[in-house]
Amino acid sequence: MRFVIQITEPKDYSEKALAIYRSLGRVYFGSKPKTDTNILVIQLAYKIDRRWMEKMPRLKVIATPTTGLNHIDLEEAKKRGIKVISLKGHTGFLKDIPSTAEETVALMMALIRNLPWAFDDVKRGNWDRNQWRGHQFIHKTLGLLGCGRLGKIVAKYAKALGMRVLGTDPNVDALTMTRHGIEKVPMEKLFKESDIVSIHVALEKETHNLIGLKEFSLMKPGAYLINTSRGEIIDEKALLAALNSQKIAGAALDVLWNEVGGEHLKNNPLVEYARNSNRNNLLIVPHLGGATYEAMQVTEDFIADLVKKHFSKK
Repeated sequence: MRFVIQITEPKDYSEKALAIYRSLGRVYFGSKPKTDTNILVIQLAYKIDRRWMEKMPRLKVIATPTTGLNHIDLEEAKKRGIKVISLKGHTGFLKDIPSTAEETVALMMALIRNLPWAFDDVKRGNWDRNQWRGHQFIHKTLGLLGCGRLGKIVAKYAKALGMRVLGTDPNVDALTMTRHGIEKVPMEKLFKESDIVSIHVALEKETHNLIGLKEFSLMKPGAYLINTSRGEIIDEKALLAALNSQKIAGAALDVLWNEVGGEHLKNNPLVEYARNSNRNNLLIVPHLGGATYEAMQVTEDFIADLVKKHFSKK
């Protein structure tokens, strides 16, 4: 059987992956549901919900080179017998893709050394190093909320910077954490003692709004929060309150609530705060964690190969 494969975000798409898809059938580039599509290849720009699936009655597979799956209505896909193929669970393959962990450290450095705002000031014609003094990392404490693949990589980078690393993760035992230079602690202790808290948990029912007023109240007044996971893990109203009250020193976010589709930017209180506040303590970037040329190419290839294997088994 020859398939119709629709790719919603084709810019700079891997030629190797495209060749694999073309071996399966006809490849179509398009951002709107196509009725004869059998294989839908997506990234993060669209929420694939019931409305999409209703318009694609021949859909057999949704393929996404991501670990998070909150941009797909998984229950609806299951009900319709649509197979979802993703990076979730492929830890062996993912161990050599540190892009999100690297971005975590980049956000830490940009935020805590005031780099974006110092650059903006230079563009305004100023050269005032004292205004933009930051903090060094050596002897600081990094708290990792989630110590899976990415948490362990970030821990390695933090140890190279001379940091103490704490970790909270019910799925990782203390011995494993110790082997990776992480001290396993309860969540409350992590928030109390960390100078920087970095989030690396998957978005599940249990982690929705995991960080709220209570957690921010535990943090040091000079502490920072980094989120490269999913926006919905943080209560954004609680974060805004913590920033406004200077309960925490700052935050860097790679993700926001309901970001798929772009509507989340309209009248978003955090974006407005970042735009208008003179405190210069909130940095927001558009989900750049896995967005490196190298990572996107190899993950697109890997997912395409999984799709081909899925149909070969059939």
